[in-house]
Amino acid sequence: MHDSPAALQAGSETWDVVIIGAGPAGSLAAVLLARAGQRVLLLERQKFPRAKVCGCCLNQRAQQLLQHADLLRGLQALQPVMTQQMNLHFNQQTLPISMPGGLAISRRAMDSWLAGEAVTAGATFLDECCAEVLPESCDADGAATTDLPEFRRVRILSPRGTSVATARVVLVCDGLGHSSLADIPGFSSRPQTGARIGLGAVLSAAESANWFLPGEILMAADTGGYCGAVRTEDGSVNLAAAVDSAAIPAAGGPRQCLQRIFAAAGVRVPEAMGSVQVRGTVPLTRRSTRLTGHRLLLLGDATGYVEPFTGEGMAWALTAATLAAPLARSGLVSGWSTVLQQQYERQLRDAVVREQTVCRMLSGILSRPWLLRLSFAAASMVPAAAGALVRRVNRVPISLERS
Repeated sequence: MHDSPAALQAGSETWDVVIIGAGPAGSLAAVLLARAGQRVLLLERQKFPRAKVCGCCLNQRAQQLLQHADLLRGLQALQPVMTQQMNLHFNQQTLPISMPGGLAISRRAMDSWLAGEAVTAGATFLDECCAEVLPESCDADGAATTDLPEFRRVRILSPRGTSVATARVVLVCDGLGHSSLADIPGFSSRPQTGARIGLGAVLSAAESANWFLPGEILMAADTGGYCGAVRTEDGSVNLAAAVDSAAIPAAGGPRQCLQRIFAAAGVRVPEAMGSVQVRGTVPLTRRSTRLTGHRLLLLGDATGYVEPFTGEGMAWALTAATLAAPLARSGLVSGWSTVLQQQYERQLRDAVVREQTVCRMLSGILSRPWLLRLSFAAASMVPAAAGALVRRVNRVPISLERS
C-alpha cells in the first residue's frame, strides 16, 4: 500500500501521532485520531492484505465499540458470518452454548478494511515497514525529568531504505512481544510460566465443505489444549488454538497436535487437515512490565495477553484504542504528563485487565482435565451458567458506556 518515496518521505516529517501496528487496536486508534484532526502515521510490519494466526470472532462488545465509532455498518458491508452458538466438544461429548449476536470475519478482510478506514479519515498508512522506538534520556528509569523532550523518534525500516520519523506521541500496537520497544528500558514482555502456544490454520471452503454449518463456533478441548473453528465470510474455516508447548512434539508436529485434539474431543475433521499449513506464535499468556512512557502508550496485545475464549481478544484491542485515542489527543493539546499516563493505566486496568478475569478462569479450567470434566458436567446440568459467562465477557464496561 505504499511506494518507496512515500516510506522514505515519512521519515523526514513530523507527525502528531505515529502508530506502530495496524491490527484492530492500531487502526481504530488511527481512525479516531485522524478524525479529530491529528496528523497520523500508521505503520505495519507485514504487507497488507495479510493472514493472521488469530481467532476471527467479534463478540457483542467489539461490535458495540465499532458502532460507537460509526464503523459497524462498514464492517457489515464485508458480509461477516453471524454466529449464534458454540458447540464445546470434550471427551466424546458435546455441550451447546448459546452465543447470539456474534460475527465471524477473516483478519485478512477486517484488518485491511479498518486500515483503509484510517486512510479515509486522513491517516497515512505504510505497510512492509518495521519500526523501532528510539531511546531518550527520560527512558533510563521510567521517571520524568525536568527537561522532557517534546518529541519521540521512530526508526522506520522498509525494503526501500531506512528513515527516522518524529512524533509528538507514539502508540505501540505491535503485538505480544512489542519488538518496537526492544531498545527502551523496562518494556519487557514476560510470558507466564507454562503459557500456551498459539496455532492457527485456514481450510478453504472446498476443503471444509460439509464440516459444520455457518453460524456455529466449534470448540474442541483436550488435555493438551483447545482449538476453535468458525466459518468466515468467504466460506473458509479459520482455526485458532492454544496448546501446551510439550503437546506439539508429543503429537509429532503442530498439524498432528490439532488433529489429536479434535480426535480426543470426538470431532471428525476433513481430510485436508492432514496437509494444512499451520502457523504458530510465541507463548501467549504474558504481561508487560510497563504500559506507558514519556509520550508513549501501549495498546492491544502489546499490553499483555490472556488466552481468550472466543472474540474477547478483538474486543480488548478495540477497548484499548477507544481509551487511548482521547488521552493521546489530550496530551497533544494540553501537554504530556505522568498524570495522563496514570489515567490511561487506571482506565485500561478497569476496562480490560479486570475483564480478563473470566478468560483466566476458563483458561485454567481448560488446562486441567479433572476440572474440565467437572465443569463440563456442571454446565451440562445448568446451561444457564455458561450463558451467564457469555454475557459477562460480552458486556461493555461501564467506563466505556459513559464515554
